[in-house]
Amino acid sequence: MAKFRILSLDGGGTWALIQVMALMDIYGADATGHEVLRHFDLVAANSGGSIVLGCLVENMPLSQTLAFFLSLEKRKSIFVEKFHLPYTPKYKTVVKFKGLQASLPQRGEWLLPQAAADIPSANTNRPVHLLIIGFDYDRNCARFFRSAPATGAAWGNGDAAQVRLVEAIHASTTAPVLYFDKPAKFPSEPARRYWDGAVTGCNNPVLAAVTEAIVLGHAPDAVAALAIGTGTVSCPPAPAGAPPEVFYATREEPGILPDALKLASAIVDDPPDVASFLVHVLTGGQDGVPAPADSRVVRMSPMISPVRNAAGDWTLPQGMNVDQFSVLANLAMDAVKQEQVLAIQMLAQLWLDDHVRNQPIRMNGNLKLELGQDWYSQAKAAWKTIQ
Repeated sequence: MAKFRILSLDGGGTWALIQVMALMDIYGADATGHEVLRHFDLVAANSGGSIVLGCLVENMPLSQTLAFFLSLEKRKSIFVEKFHLPYTPKYKTVVKFKGLQASLPQRGEWLLPQAAADIPSANTNRPVHLLIIGFDYDRNCARFFRSAPATGAAWGNGDAAQVRLVEAIHASTTAPVLYFDKPAKFPSEPARRYWDGAVTGCNNPVLAAVTEAIVLGHAPDAVAALAIGTGTVSCPPAPAGAPPEVFYATREEPGILPDALKLASAIVDDPPDVASFLVHVLTGGQDGVPAPADSRVVRMSPMISPVRNAAGDWTLPQGMNVDQFSVLANLAMDAVKQEQVLAIQMLAQLWLDDHVRNQPIRMNGNLKLELGQDWYSQAKAAWKTIQ
């Protein structure tokens, strides 16, 4: 049975440069956006991942897309600071839209169906199906900005979005509460307002992507999905009597303010990831999947996490010191300062070199792998097997 190939790109603000570095490793630094997109039949993205998708549709070489994220000027055109009090929004939504428009001068103003029309999948020779996730502020529900209809007798109507590429990205990147000061608005839908698609629970949009594929008529066991994340902090509990270490999880006291901050950050953070496991189950589990893969979904995302040494004790990842680990573990998704972004780039390279663990599809409370791959090279090999 022919496979239906999916690329899923998590949200995560500037941390999305991790996705670009992974794509560079898989497809080559000089590969253009359209060359990458042609490897897939459907590409789903949320928030920071939707900016990566925009650069792919713009047909930037991957090296240029990485330079985009590494550019302080580009970052400041999107994260434009305003005067703010502690625990209030820091950035201007309206000015972000202008920064996105300036960053996508070729296809940003194209309607979403037009933006994908001349990018055929090498698998089907049909235009790659684009899916960008947003949250409808007024209707309190998810909004799927898609480049083509997803409709069926048993599913109802899923219309193509008659909005511009840059507008869909603007909707998907407006993280609320602690980040941007108001919901996104744009000319194509002047009466509608949007927040970041992470509010819908789709910060990792792979479940939405596979659902879309099924609605499009593809059998679940014909799907092959590559879900690339933007990093997550996963620390083990401290053993009884152990001295404090930077890589042990801390126990926070509940309260109105800390709970509000936890909820506000959780929607754009990556709490223990269930979407990849749900897709694993939905697509048939391990049945019929060739080794070294163990699922029809491959998860690629670095974990800011300790690793076990030869004696079985937790220790810092190779190439990372205490200060570097602490900075990354406490760094928000809106990293703008150059030293912060360089720390993310360092993390990504350590992950690509198998010094930092990969996020599995499923692991237990002690961070032991149950399903998926512990290291990037293993995940890459699994993807080559099932694609």
